[in-house]
Amino acid sequence: MAQEKQVPDIVVGRLPIYLRALTFLKTEHREITSSQELGDRLGISSAQIRKDLSHFGEFGKQGTGYDIRHLESNLKRILHVDRMWDVVLIGAGDLGHALANYRG
Repeated sequence: MAQEKQVPDIVVGRLPIYLRALTFLKTEHREITSSQELGDRLGISSAQIRKDLSHFGEFGKQGTGYDIRHLESNLKRILHVDRMWDVVLIGAGDLGHALANYRG
């Protein structure tokens, strides 16, 4: 049985940053982006972005870039934020009420 490769924590920590940037690009009605553009916006080298994403598969095409919706969808899946989760809230003080009523 093949052993799963371990993804460094620092890479996993950058994925939400990439996801946030893609979400912002969607608000600008963009469909395609490049590792260079993401890197310029985030202050991360384009090579680092490509290397980070390569841990999880191939998402873009050289010379074309990344389809924003496709990459966003895959990052959400990787980060397990692509679905709603049922939760139980114990201790419904002020913080509990605020969390329960939060719609974001």
